[in-house]
Amino acid sequence: MAKIKVTLHKDGTQKIEVLNASGEDCVKLTAPLERRLGGQVGEREFKPEYHEREAVVETDREHEG
Repeated sequence: MAKIKVTLHKDGTQKIEVLNASGEDCVKLTAPLERRLGGQVGEREFKPEYHEREAVVETDREHEG
């Protein structure tokens, strides 16, 4: 089950981290929260899990055709 970890820093910045999710699911999960926090994403850092799922999708497509 995916979880969202939010860290609020004293300087007013926030960090949103997705746990137990991969690929575009991470971005989809955080989108509503990002909008509620003001809609601006200062820096987006993807974990290895994001790229792992993308690689699986590409590999599946190669075997289809």
